[in-house]
Amino acid sequence: MQGNQEVVIGKRYGLKEMVAHNLHMLTCVILIISGLYMMKQFNICAADSWGFISYDPLRLIHIVVAILFLLMNWVLIPYNLISSGHIFQYIFGPKDIVRLKDAFVGIFNKEQYPKYTIYNKTTGHYENALHPVVKLLCIFEGMAIVLIALTGFIMIDLNFVVIHFDIPLWNDLMTWLVEDVIGFFAAFINMTGVQLVRSVHLWATYWFVIELIFHLGFLFIDPRTGKYFKAMFLTGKEEMDEYTEVTEGGHEEKKEKHPIIVFR
Repeated sequence: MQGNQEVVIGKRYGLKEMVAHNLHMLTCVILIISGLYMMKQFNICAADSWGFISYDPLRLIHIVVAILFLLMNWVLIPYNLISSGHIFQYIFGPKDIVRLKDAFVGIFNKEQYPKYTIYNKTTGHYENALHPVVKLLCIFEGMAIVLIALTGFIMIDLNFVVIHFDIPLWNDLMTWLVEDVIGFFAAFINMTGVQLVRSVHLWATYWFVIELIFHLGFLFIDPRTGKYFKAMFLTGKEEMDEYTEVTEGGHEEKKEKHPIIVFR
């Protein structure tokens, strides 16, 4: 109790969610730095331009980290959302359209700004955890990741400084895809297939970085930023305040039962 007011503390993240988010963040930073560094050195094309780290080890690091990044985004994070039983609370839906409209109205009238963080203290689950703008940004982030992953997969060379794979079928397939299929469309904009794939990979990376800047910028103007960071990096829990809505009662799906989609 704080005075006569009850202090409600919710568990925003479990250990799996904290690990997934932090690995997502770490691998994301490594990929951006190593990828842009390789792009810069590739364009310089100087024999002594790899003074910091040679190309092959850096490319190996980039690809290994990319695999970890995709495992986080396409396996662990979806599993965490599904196993929590509230995956739809993290996906932009019809209710978020209304919340988004109310949020824009609330910019000019703070008293009407919606409390988008909604926590049910009876069930111990969030009925809504993210701002609708953040949910929208996650969609654009996902689109950028798909483009980066597909073009990176096409460009991958299986021969590394310490590992050498020679798979003729793979080489023939990628040659056909890049030179014949992608090259056909690239010719309309005076590019080769390789140039188009590299350009899409690079511009999708810029797209991802811009989305990341908006994501962080939007987060830092939120009055609850400190509580989010504390929950994500330290405790997994957060204290509800005047910016949140606390509800009571059972789940809408079945009043007396836990949601069906739960693995734990």
